[in-house]
Amino acid sequence: MKRLGLAVVFVILAGLGYVYLLPHTSSPPAGKAIATTTAAAGKPAGKGRSAAVPSIVAATAKTQDVPITKTVVGNIEPIATVVIKPQADGVVTVTNVQDGQMVKTGDVLFQLDDRTIRATIDKDKAALAKDQANLESASQDLAAAQDLSNRKIGTLQQAYQALAAVNALKASIGMDNAQIQADEVQLSYMTITAPIDGRVGVVNTSVGNLVRTADTGAGLLTITRMAPLRVSFTVAESDLPTLRDAMKDRPLNVLIRVPGSKNVVASGPLNFVDSSVDTASGTIVLKAEVTNENGALWPGQYVTATVEIGTHKGAVTVPLIAIQQGSDGTFAFVVKPDKTVAKQMVTVVETVGDTAVTTAGLKSGDHVVVDGQLHLQDGSTVIETLADESSGNPTVSVNDTSATDPIKTDTVR
Repeated sequence: MKRLGLAVVFVILAGLGYVYLLPHTSSPPAGKAIATTTAAAGKPAGKGRSAAVPSIVAATAKTQDVPITKTVVGNIEPIATVVIKPQADGVVTVTNVQDGQMVKTGDVLFQLDDRTIRATIDKDKAALAKDQANLESASQDLAAAQDLSNRKIGTLQQAYQALAAVNALKASIGMDNAQIQADEVQLSYMTITAPIDGRVGVVNTSVGNLVRTADTGAGLLTITRMAPLRVSFTVAESDLPTLRDAMKDRPLNVLIRVPGSKNVVASGPLNFVDSSVDTASGTIVLKAEVTNENGALWPGQYVTATVEIGTHKGAVTVPLIAIQQGSDGTFAFVVKPDKTVAKQMVTVVETVGDTAVTTAGLKSGDHVVVDGQLHLQDGSTVIETLADESSGNPTVSVNDTSATDPIKTDTVR
């Protein structure tokens, strides 16, 4: 009996569970089934729409004559450098110059003790005066001897002796004058002056020091001419024919820039081409003279030198950032009228600042991609924005309407 009761209870519970689950497992209405199917079918389409068309910035290729330039590293050389050394021994009594001072030709740098040489000059002048007095007396004796000889009173020998005395005194006077001149030269050595305009280096002596002509070393100081200066640099021997042809037509100008700056600090004509090529490096030395009026350059300084050696006639130029490197060579993405891009192989012959000079692959008016190349491939559809070259800011192309169209999505209601 007890088992029969449990069976009845189990049957009743099973029936109640079936009645409860029946509405939840029944088929939905036809309308809702269609909506669900539509939503499921729409999901992939919605995902495809959400993957936006790539936006890029493009610039316009231009045709222009571009100078052919060579930019190399060079160094600044002074045209004149003078090491000041004493030409006479002496003690320094005056110093009129300091380290790094600018001097002009003739400025007194040092004064040496000149008392001894001045005394020697006085002595030599006294000897000259004595010989001049003796010459006057000897000349009178000669005149008297000649008169006596003419009157047959004196002998001819006496006249000859008087003449010899006069000639000897004249020679002595000549020696005296020469000695005085030599002494005056020595006196001039006691005043050491600047032989050129320039900047003084380190002053290696001071008042009280004894300087000698036999001293070796750096000298008393060094003066370096600061203007004009010369820039020395080298180019490859393969550039020599083009360089020589360019020099036939006009003087070549060299632009000088300091490292880390794009500004031209000086310029000057190319005025020296070495007479031979360095066989070890295959280069040839060139030099140009610059005025350096603003003092921007310094002897020994490293600079970049740019020399114009020709002209690319009618070259197509584009921003350098448009040029890409691939496994198959150099290329640029060109925007076609249908707003797709084409991978165009190009030949770049030179870069001038931020501009690439091309001779093949592009034509004037082409729109080349300068921003957004990363996700592009040949045939990609793009939203084009033209760079405003006057301001450097991008502007949306007037032919591009897709940039303002909203992306449509499907909604299940």
